Amino acid sequence: MSVLFEMLGGVLAEAFGPSGEDNSRGDGDVFLDGEWQEGELFFGPTKIIWAERIVFSDAEGRVEQIVDQDPPHPNFVVLHFRRATDVVLLAVHRRELKRVGAVLTLPL
Repeated sequence: MSVLFEMLGGVLAEAFGPSGEDNSRGDGDVFLDGEWQEGELFFGPTKIIWAERIVFSDAEGRVEQIVDQDPPHPNFVVLHFRRATDVVLLAVHRRELKRVGAVLTLPL
């Protein structure tokens, strides 16, 4: 089922993803298939798209917690993003939290 949502997210990301020079980009890792995978983040006004595959938005789910234990890289934090059927781990550099917080509701 997770694969179906990843494919659907990829299709939606391509169809509705950011385009042009005015969109912000960054780096982030997602924990898939038992390992961290690197990808590019596209920051839109209401969603973040990872590697043109996974959509993070308040409409898709919510950030349950932010932890800095065992991140894939130094100075990264891991966001636990709960979707309807699973939890996706998104790792971003600490400096990206302000941009992430502008798009997603973060826990206190």
